[in-house]
Amino acid sequence: MTEGALPPGPRVWCRFATAFLAVLLGGLGSIYVALVVLDPYDTARFPTFMPPGVPDDGSRTANASRGRDRRFDAAIFGNSRGQLLDPAKLSQATGASFVQLTTPGSGPKEHMTLMRYFMTHHPRIEAMVLNVDERWCGHDPSLPIIFPFPFWLYRGDLEYLAHLLSTRAIAFAQNRIKLAIGLISSPDPRGYMDYETGRARNFHPAVAADPGTAVPAKPINTYFPALEQLDALLAELSPQIGFVIVMPPVYQAMLPRPGTQVAADLPACKAALARLVDRPRRGFLDYLVDGPISRDPDNFMDLEHYRMNIARLIEARIAAVLGVGANAGIGRDH
Repeated sequence: MTEGALPPGPRVWCRFATAFLAVLLGGLGSIYVALVVLDPYDTARFPTFMPPGVPDDGSRTANASRGRDRRFDAAIFGNSRGQLLDPAKLSQATGASFVQLTTPGSGPKEHMTLMRYFMTHHPRIEAMVLNVDERWCGHDPSLPIIFPFPFWLYRGDLEYLAHLLSTRAIAFAQNRIKLAIGLISSPDPRGYMDYETGRARNFHPAVAADPGTAVPAKPINTYFPALEQLDALLAELSPQIGFVIVMPPVYQAMLPRPGTQVAADLPACKAALARLVDRPRRGFLDYLVDGPISRDPDNFMDLEHYRMNIARLIEARIAAVLGVGANAGIGRDH
């Protein structure tokens, strides 16, 4: 045996380990290249032979395909409180072509990420509708998120490539192939998901208790970092682009309780939101108030999700603010 050479046993294991690593890395490399080509999320970042569209009902990932679709020049952003706004009805009312890009459980950071993604892929935008809730009036500059969100899917190519290799992406790629050859059908390309029709409604809230003696008010904090970032985003839009901010209604039991920080800050936050869109074809629609809508349980599916009748009312107000398609047939709010 030559000095320094491995004995036969170790040499065999060395060759086995080398072959194993070569097969493993080669296999992973092939899968990775296939994922790049098959484009499982339909981002169109790189050349692909796959037709557009995804068979995906999950808005966190499906919005990557919908948000770049040039058939649409208008979009709805927000969380599930804006989910019942019908993009087809808004399109008919305004003359724009709307797509739903809301994401359940999301907050300001996710909303602005999706808005920038839509802006990047649409050189011509007619209108944008943003549904906001109390989280937009928070004071944490990090804009904390509640549920995981794939920010990498909506950012740069390198970040996308770094996260692409996963079992989820493999499953999505398989489904895209099935969609392409007609084995499965594609969901509504506008992304509309109706949480009321066909679902049993079981919302019977107790009568609200008397609030009793007044609670001392908290000091008002007017630092709203999400609004500062939204202001910067709006500065990137052409003044001709319509932009409507909607603060949707909730059942009265969900309204911010007097004496809390949210209740103290909400009027200042609403005033700041209104100032951001104080120009033609832009506006702030405030439904987060104690009134006839919030007090009637028949207007809600649960504590924070309104029903069709309220959706139609909000759509009419949005169309009125945008000031186009006045004769398209949606009723107005009186």
